[in-house]
Amino acid sequence: MQKLNTLWQVVNAASEITSLTRHTQTYYFSTLGPITFYLQAENADVRVMRWQQPKVEVTATLQAAFGWRVATDQDDAGVYVVAKRKAVLGRMSTGLFNIVVPEDTYLVLKLNDGRVILEHITGTLQVPPFNAESIYPLLPSGQ
Repeated sequence: MQKLNTLWQVVNAASEITSLTRHTQTYYFSTLGPITFYLQAENADVRVMRWQQPKVEVTATLQAAFGWRVATDQDDAGVYVVAKRKAVLGRMSTGLFNIVVPEDTYLVLKLNDGRVILEHITGTLQVPPFNAESIYPLLPSGQ
């Protein structure tokens, strides 16, 4: 019984640490007419939905938030979100981006090791072929 209590305490402590390192931030952008939504992220899950409201809503849930830098911008042409993991601390960081955009929005998602869920989407999805020449793996010797 003592071992079970100790194990339960460890699980609870780990859960509390996880919740302390998770950060959720929601960004709102008003729009007029058709726009482009651009997201650049790595090691992230991206969920995109469309709605009839003239605004963009981005909810970023970042695990190990101290390992991320997030920048947003907006102009007449669109809304831009860039989420980069910091060099050392970011290696253990993951992100979840819930994005809701107007129906007439053009989507540009630049992802590195990302996963995408598209909901309520009508249209043609074009995904370019993987280009192995654009990947430069390090040699084991570090050269």
